[in-house]
Amino acid sequence: MSEEDLGPELSPEAYRTLVEGVPAVLYIDEPDDASTPRYTSPQIMDVLGYSPQEWNSDAALWANQVHPDDRAAVLETHYASNRARELFLAEYRIYTKDGRLVWLRDEAAPVFDGDGQLLYWRGVMLDITEQKEAESKLRWSLDVLRRTIQQRRELAARLGNAQEEERRRIAADIHDDPVQVMAAVDMRLQLLAGMSRAATSEELLDIQQTVRDSIVRLRSLLFELRPLALDREGLISALHLYLEYTAVEQGWTFEVLDGLTSDPSSELRATLYRIAQEAVSNARKHAEAGHIVIAVATAGDGVTIRVTDDGKGFEPARVERPEPGHLGLTTMIERAELVGGWCRITSSLGAGTTIECWVPADDEASSAAGGA
Repeated sequence: MSEEDLGPELSPEAYRTLVEGVPAVLYIDEPDDASTPRYTSPQIMDVLGYSPQEWNSDAALWANQVHPDDRAAVLETHYASNRARELFLAEYRIYTKDGRLVWLRDEAAPVFDGDGQLLYWRGVMLDITEQKEAESKLRWSLDVLRRTIQQRRELAARLGNAQEEERRRIAADIHDDPVQVMAAVDMRLQLLAGMSRAATSEELLDIQQTVRDSIVRLRSLLFELRPLALDREGLISALHLYLEYTAVEQGWTFEVLDGLTSDPSSELRATLYRIAQEAVSNARKHAEAGHIVIAVATAGDGVTIRVTDDGKGFEPARVERPEPGHLGLTTMIERAELVGGWCRITSSLGAGTTIECWVPADDEASSAAGGA
């Protein structure tokens, strides 16, 4: 396309319309240290609240309005650009006439004559406040996400340690009780087999009772690990069976209240069972309770489980600073938080304890703390 094809030169009015239609402040500054304004487009009123006349009449106004925390860096960039006669580019905060704070992207290029003499600076200031606010919110969200991920890792680590400690305890129980008992039974049977006379009915009944007691203890340990009823019959049935076993041992009465609209997923059942198990375990060890109630109910997009006992209670500060052997309290909280839920523990001396937890019905979240 030739120069003639571009048509006649734009009129001053057309230039003005073009300049004033741009959604930014266009300006021309003198090539002095103060960059004294020579021309500022009317958009300065929309962006900073100053009329072009006010802005152009005070060479120090621009620098004075720049935020104090940004001023030194912006002026250093400005002076360096002047000295090198190269592009000026800066993003900074500046106060408007009415005291608001906005972000500007300020860019100016030097204009030279045919002899290389710097004539003036031609620039544009663009309001980027919304962009900066969006960036700030994004950074905040990323920071929250990083902290959340780190907290979840720490929770998972502590929960894993608690689980390993529980497994060590169960392994020790198996070794010290059923294994030792069965080893003793085996020795007694070998002795009877080596005797010249037949075993008496009393001796056989004694061995039989010992084996039965060992079976009872093994079944109790199975509930500590993962009861078959949890997968076969559902959460409510598993909780009922668990309380039956503990009631025989503790001599307490119990209730299991079913408020579920549907049985939770396998992973969620395991999480809820573990929370209830830890609550009941704490009651067994410390509460001296006579009655236990477990209530499970659908709540919003999740499930609430509440374990209440009528025991001796404790000071709430013990949750934050658990004594040796009381780690189950914090483990319940961490287990619920790990899957995106919450757990509240209410207790006072002589008034029993209520442990209430809510976990979301989210299979992916629940699988993070599944049937450990």
